[in-house]
Amino acid sequence: MFSGRQSAEKRRANIESAREAATSALRLIVKDDLKSARKALSTAPKTHFADVGWMVEMASAVIDLKTGRQKHALNKLIDICARLDETSLSRDDKSYLRLYALYRTAEASKSGKAPLELRALVEDFRFDHTLVSPTVRRDFPLKKVEENETAPPPPPPPLKSQMDF
Repeated sequence: MFSGRQSAEKRRANIESAREAATSALRLIVKDDLKSARKALSTAPKTHFADVGWMVEMASAVIDLKTGRQKHALNKLIDICARLDETSLSRDDKSYLRLYALYRTAEASKSGKAPLELRALVEDFRFDHTLVSPTVRRDFPLKKVEENETAPPPPPPPLKSQMDF
């Protein structure tokens, strides 16, 4: 009688643990710390693709892409993008993630172009950037943003006594 509640709680705990592992791995990928990212991702428990399995697989594919396993990573990304419709993500989130995969493969390719199979999945879509979930935008940035050092404050205005002639 209680096993249903316990298994539901265990599933929720696994989903949350996998989400945390994937999020930390994605943040490490942005910092180009691939060894730590792979280690963080290895702690993620198995989950269904529709829950957060897509996130774990996407992080794994990007790590493979950055470590030079182009063909394997490309096949994974194509499969993930094709299966995103199985998830409960919004249409805009799915389109954003497909665009993210397209950008990552284009960056990793020698020619600077994404493969045709992936371009076919991304080709005819539009999305409203404001409707994309903030967590998706934070975890999967489309471009690398350099943190700028803060500029020094402007010099103080001259004193009145110096302005008198």
